[in-house]
Amino acid sequence: MEEFGGSPFDSLLTKIQRRAARVSVLGQGYIGLPISLLLAISGFEVVGYDVNERLVEGLNSGTTPYPGEPDLPELLRQGLSSGNYRPTADPDDISGADAFIIAVPTPRINGGEPNLAYLLDAIETVKRSIKGDAVVIVESTVPPGTTSGIVATSLLREIPHRVFIAHCPERAMPGQLIRELTEASRIVGGIDEESALLAKELYSSFSRGEIITTDATTSEVVKLVENTYRDVNIALANEVARICSVLGVSAREVIELANLHPRVNLLKPGIGVGGSCLTKDPLFLANASTERGYPPELVICARKLNEDMPRVAARQIISFLEETGGVEGAVVAILGTAYKGGVGDARESPVKDLVSVLKSAGVRVRAYDPRCEEYFGAEVAGSPYEAAEGARCIVLATDHPEFKSLDLARLRAACAEGGPVLLYDGRLMFERKRVEEVGFVYSGVGEPLLRPSELLEVRVGTRRGSLA
Repeated sequence: MEEFGGSPFDSLLTKIQRRAARVSVLGQGYIGLPISLLLAISGFEVVGYDVNERLVEGLNSGTTPYPGEPDLPELLRQGLSSGNYRPTADPDDISGADAFIIAVPTPRINGGEPNLAYLLDAIETVKRSIKGDAVVIVESTVPPGTTSGIVATSLLREIPHRVFIAHCPERAMPGQLIRELTEASRIVGGIDEESALLAKELYSSFSRGEIITTDATTSEVVKLVENTYRDVNIALANEVARICSVLGVSAREVIELANLHPRVNLLKPGIGVGGSCLTKDPLFLANASTERGYPPELVICARKLNEDMPRVAARQIISFLEETGGVEGAVVAILGTAYKGGVGDARESPVKDLVSVLKSAGVRVRAYDPRCEEYFGAEVAGSPYEAAEGARCIVLATDHPEFKSLDLARLRAACAEGGPVLLYDGRLMFERKRVEEVGFVYSGVGEPLLRPSELLEVRVGTRRGSLA
């Protein structure tokens, strides 16, 4: 066995540089799995540990749980065939590693408080598994102060070996995990400089982006601020959409024209924000700040506004049904249940609340998604056209690329006869003219039911209509 002399830091640094360090990754989810595979194909011996035995069995058979992720199936094949990657559900298999990466979920509870149960369990597993000097890296998103507090206190107090501890938050989006993990810049925050440098060296083995070191708490705050920035931007777009709705103008057109200004870049509004990051990270940041005496009103308000968007959409749809034949038993077809287009991820999808509100009003909800298996209690359809059968409203809830090629005329033909049918564009994916040409009534987030010329007729009293 090769000997690595010198200080604990020098020894671990040499092992990492020579790809001789054994790495254990706790959590084989959206981040833990690709991190494991990227390290494995970089030459490290990697054990991927997860408590989900079914997930581990699938990985060992070469089946990725995220088939929509480009390059991930091939990376799994390479990792397994090389022998460098070994998935396991046995915690004994990670014992004695030189580097431990914790990539477990930290979901929100009680409206925004972090649930650190998975993290605490992972820390206990790492404590039992450390048999010598080691570096422990937290990938999980955590409240500020967690790495230098809970993690460091637990590990440094009871382990007789030298343990280096760092936080390295991911910057990766479902649907582009591998590209962003390998190309995006990274922030590494250590409880001390040596911890940060060891983590940087490990991630440099597969990352082509710039890796910047700082302290652990700054790293934690940076991660939360990044997603808070996005959440606030989306909230502004949704606020603009709601303003445009009451003013009777097209939010899509307003935003497109406003964005012609060289210093304006409004995002597109939608029926809500989903995913595991934007729905919790702003709350983690807000809670941490509130606990220390400053409740950040903008952050809290933006989060509430985005969370309300599926209910705003539901109320508009219910209003249309009430005015065109009644709500009870009306069929509404929802296209897309994933939280965003191009992925099968339903975590925190706004469609959950949309379905719930519609069903509570007596609507019969039928849904179709080409990528996602979660339907939130809606009836499951095998195609968009099957979902549309007898419907009085079609809701475009997820902007999957598959929906761009929908045959709108066929979709309209499948809907209810004898009355108007609404296509509610929750992602502003379709052009009004194209939708209306095949016989739908068109509306959506920030889009009026009537054309501007028709709205003018209503205002001057030459045409009767409703702006509800």
